[in-house]
Amino acid sequence: MKFAIIGLGRMGRRHVQLALNLGFEILGVYDFFQGAIDETLKEFPKLADKVFSSAEDLLEKSGAQLLAVSTTAPSHAEFVCKAAESGFRYILCEKPMAVSLAEADAMVASCARHGVQLAVNHQMQFMEQYTKIRDMIGSGEFGPLRSITVHASNFGLAMNAVHYFEMFRYVTGETLASVQCWIDSEKVPNPRGPQYSDYSGQLRGLSASGVRLNLEAGGDLGHGIQVIYGCRNGQIIVDELAGSVRAIRRKAEFTALPTTRYGMPVDVESFSIAPADVLEPTACVWRAMLAGQSFPDGNVGQHALAVLVAAYISGEANAALTAVDDSLPKQKTFSWA
Repeated sequence: MKFAIIGLGRMGRRHVQLALNLGFEILGVYDFFQGAIDETLKEFPKLADKVFSSAEDLLEKSGAQLLAVSTTAPSHAEFVCKAAESGFRYILCEKPMAVSLAEADAMVASCARHGVQLAVNHQMQFMEQYTKIRDMIGSGEFGPLRSITVHASNFGLAMNAVHYFEMFRYVTGETLASVQCWIDSEKVPNPRGPQYSDYSGQLRGLSASGVRLNLEAGGDLGHGIQVIYGCRNGQIIVDELAGSVRAIRRKAEFTALPTTRYGMPVDVESFSIAPADVLEPTACVWRAMLAGQSFPDGNVGQHALAVLVAAYISGEANAALTAVDDSLPKQKTFSWA
């Protein structure tokens, strides 16, 4: 498969390595910034003759079928739409998908119009820390899942919390119907440049059936990501960075007792899973898309983005309950990186 990439920052260079790992033929690379190109050629010197002078030239002349868009979010829509018009067949776009809901709509529509497969790099369905947990909950041994609590750090709503909106959909089988968000008043400078910003704070989301997502991402927190899956008869606690799991569930003979009997005898299981990784789950997105299997497509990206927009709207309105629906402003743009 013939591959090209626009955006050669840290994640972009990982996409280059992935392309090589997957056996793709790299026909074109480009970045706005010469420094990013220089860093890429230090790591992959054989690509020196694959550097294009502009994104437009790459899209029109590379001859590639596959495209990774790994720029910052403001240019995602432009490049995805142009790539669809230029004959690319498969596009993998980094998150957040776009800087407005209108842009996301345009990306999905353009790819549909030209018969292009569009993926957004929300890899949750390929990560053991979610696939294993979903299977455990699906066994019924823990009872129905009622809440997911993510206790994280200052990792940004647009930068990382958006992944957990997709995780919620994947694990629960439901989308988030409404959110409330409490944003921090102090803004930490964005490492990608002063033109970008992202909120830290706390979020509570609800599905239509009442399953809850609680997310702590305060700007005064600096380490770790722990996720607790709260079920009727037990809890599953995952340290995502360390790759450790502790599962606790009522012994079977006590499962019918009221929830107020929260101190019943339990079965406890501890085990390890693969720590959070970027390369292999992203490779799985490519493999699934090319094989015609389930992958995080444009509709998945649209929903995660809609929850993100609702979170920002809520935070800017003093944590007003905000529906994730068609009432969200389509044209409002955000300064996400």
